[in-house]
Amino acid sequence: MGGVLIVAALSFPAAAAAADGANPPPDAQDLKTLSIEQLMEIDVTLATREAEPVRTTAAAITVITADDIRRAGVTTIADAIALADGVHVARFANGSWAISARGFNARSANKLLVMIDGRAEYTPLFTGVFWNMLDYILADIERIEIVRGPGATLWGADAVNGVINIVTRHSRDSQGTYAAIGSGNEDPALAELRHGGAVGAATYRVYGKYAHRDQQVFDTGDRSGDARRRGQVGIRVDGGRADGAAWLLKADAFHSRDDVPDQSDGEFTELAVQARWSRALAAAARVDINSYYRREYRRIPRQLTHYIDTFDVDGQHTFTWDRRHRVVWGGGIRANDDRTHGGTVAFVPPARRHALFNGFVQDEITVRPDRLFVTAGLKLEHNTFSGLEWQPNLRGRLQLAPRQMIWGSLSRAVRRPTRLDVDVRSFAPTGALLVVGGGDAFDSEKLVAGEVGYRVQPHGAVALDATLFAHRYDDLRSQELPPAGPPVVLANTLNGRSRGLELAVTVQPAPVWRVHTSYTYLDVAITRDSDSRDVGGGVSEANDPRHQFNARTTVDLPRGVELGAFLRRVGRLRNPPIPAFATLDARLGWRATTHLELSLVGQDLLRNHHPEFASLTPRQIELERSIRVVATIRY
Repeated sequence: MGGVLIVAALSFPAAAAAADGANPPPDAQDLKTLSIEQLMEIDVTLATREAEPVRTTAAAITVITADDIRRAGVTTIADAIALADGVHVARFANGSWAISARGFNARSANKLLVMIDGRAEYTPLFTGVFWNMLDYILADIERIEIVRGPGATLWGADAVNGVINIVTRHSRDSQGTYAAIGSGNEDPALAELRHGGAVGAATYRVYGKYAHRDQQVFDTGDRSGDARRRGQVGIRVDGGRADGAAWLLKADAFHSRDDVPDQSDGEFTELAVQARWSRALAAAARVDINSYYRREYRRIPRQLTHYIDTFDVDGQHTFTWDRRHRVVWGGGIRANDDRTHGGTVAFVPPARRHALFNGFVQDEITVRPDRLFVTAGLKLEHNTFSGLEWQPNLRGRLQLAPRQMIWGSLSRAVRRPTRLDVDVRSFAPTGALLVVGGGDAFDSEKLVAGEVGYRVQPHGAVALDATLFAHRYDDLRSQELPPAGPPVVLANTLNGRSRGLELAVTVQPAPVWRVHTSYTYLDVAITRDSDSRDVGGGVSEANDPRHQFNARTTVDLPRGVELGAFLRRVGRLRNPPIPAFATLDARLGWRATTHLELSLVGQDLLRNHHPEFASLTPRQIELERSIRVVATIRY
């Protein structure tokens, strides 16, 4: 019941699969492990909208590098995100994931902003991500930046508990031809082909991929009838001029056809076109403009068919003022046009046009050069459903030593209402009305968050990162039962809090061997207003493990052989109940020649099958052990 179940139903018959591999030129030292010092110097952009090293970023941040992804042997973006610290990644169907940071995970998790090259990937229907439709050739991903905690001042409403940006490689870094083919018991067919070249001063790459994912099993051992077939093609072109101007054109097309038990197949399509232009100006200033168009189409028989067109343009100007102020300011417009055709889920009205306007400013103030910095920012955003929202941020960092930093922040963020909150109708198979949206009375969800963190590299081979956080939520979505009885009406009578500790340690005993471990403690509680008539008690809004532990290691062996392993332990989920579980993934790779690499990959090796999150079917869907072989060719 409730809107969260509606979105989960839309997500159910879908999955995602990409292929393994890496794409540097054959002579690149891609099998060499970066040192910890090099890792700490990787530039990230999420925390300030400007490139800055990880070691000086005043935020709880994890960077999953291209080498991390390749060595893990994962086949989907969601599985790559599972490598990050403090993020709960759980599959609840064959290719459908629930993903959140710092709590409030659900099948329709809606408090984590996800982007690819700065293009928002959430659906305007519920400001969450249909993970089965987010894909790319993983070998062409440069890094995945994951910030845990609010990022609304820079990135807007819905960047409540965290922000993820998937950064793809510049086309100049993917020249030549790359091909990968693979097969296994759960992935009968994996195929990718990409070619990069140059035309004058511009470089480009074109790619295509196909994946077939086999059906999984129910807890009874019976087959679940949810196999998937999907493909994607795309192109990226990059160019620039000697005067400091640079531009990007990028287009991607995705289509998936998924088996749905006892009915017709589901279809899922996404088309996206993106353009970006930037120019460096005098005195360390620059201008950036980014724009994209995205169409989302989903058809699930007897449930809902919808089309959503999104157009977005935003710009920012960065400059230094009076040597002590680094200012970034800008704004943008996003327009959404959606049409729906209902079944057991419907929207009233069936079509809507709604827009989002925003403006922001942030100033990093150098209080004491090379030691103390304070950042203050504010974002004003206006949306069709709840009007004007304000989202401020105050952040500071103190460099105790060149490799030692303490930081803290205080932020306010909101999750704006969506059509799922305002316009939705849910019906039983008999036609009885079960759930209605809250209409104009539905308000935004609010968060006030405090964080403090410590980052230190006491030795060239050891790095430690620790964060304490406390979040307080108001006006969370509730499911109100009127005095006269059904239907349930969506409202805002729930409140909540989450608090916790995030720890990560990286150790590099030798240049060819690295170990990374992380632990997360999370305590989430939801309460009701005194006049609340909520019937769910927040059960459908959050189902989070109290403890998570990750450990991954990579080793380079002689003769071009490398070994990687990833152990994950996730605590039990309370409601719906899922027992605590552990998973082990491993990859054995061999660089057979300059151009050929072979990999043997195993996922979920500890059990024949296991559950990770409550599914929507009467019987629990469980994920099976997976073994596959992949051959990668580069020229």
